[in-house]
Amino acid sequence: MITNKVIAFSLFCLAIAPDFGPSFGLLFALPVNGPLAGRRPPHAALSAMRKQWSEAERDKILSRSGDYWKMDRLRGKVSFGSSSFIRTALDGADKDSIQRWLADDRSIAMSIWDPNLVSNPLPKVYRLKLMTLMFVTIQLAPSVDVKMYTDDKTGVFKLESVAFEPGIQLLPGIKMSAESLGIVIDVVGELYPSRDGKGVDGKIGFVTSGDLPPPMRMLPEQAFKSSMSTINSTIMKFAQESFQKGAREKFRE
Repeated sequence: MITNKVIAFSLFCLAIAPDFGPSFGLLFALPVNGPLAGRRPPHAALSAMRKQWSEAERDKILSRSGDYWKMDRLRGKVSFGSSSFIRTALDGADKDSIQRWLADDRSIAMSIWDPNLVSNPLPKVYRLKLMTLMFVTIQLAPSVDVKMYTDDKTGVFKLESVAFEPGIQLLPGIKMSAESLGIVIDVVGELYPSRDGKGVDGKIGFVTSGDLPPPMRMLPEQAFKSSMSTINSTIMKFAQESFQKGAREKFRE
């Protein structure tokens, strides 16, 4: 639920963002209804590539529960995100049929996200388009390239971001470059048969990080947490609902 405090803080941000620069607007954007991202050619490379994930990096995000946030006021660094369990029952499932299904990365990709917002630029890499975000004169339509594969040793289906594109669209008259709006988007997850063999369990998590200009570092901590919580819950709710619906449909195919 968006509280009066969150709305008031958002309006406050709208009023002062032009003075504090684009990074602030990017990090505190609130989701809005509207068309989803997608003007980039489906096989074009995304601008920001990520190094290979280590198990320690994956575990750091997946071991969390609920919202996460961290801010270094002195350096102006901020990061926030959310991690959540996924549990979905599948009609007529058993462990063997689920394990076979988890080996089909394309079917899982179309289950995790709205199929209309997924493309396949590389083998086992799927581009997920996120909801459009709007803040003052900056519109963001993020895309994340996610590698999806089954771990041969454990049989666990894994996903991890390998590239991202903020999808920044500047309105006419804005004197700044899209390249100056630097952020980092990390996504990881895993799926495996539930203990009773009648569905899938797993976890998904994401973290967005960036910089805050000096004036914003003095704002109350609760103001940051309220705004970030709204963004986190919106993204996580969409992901969970998409998977619960998509998994049941794709498993029956």
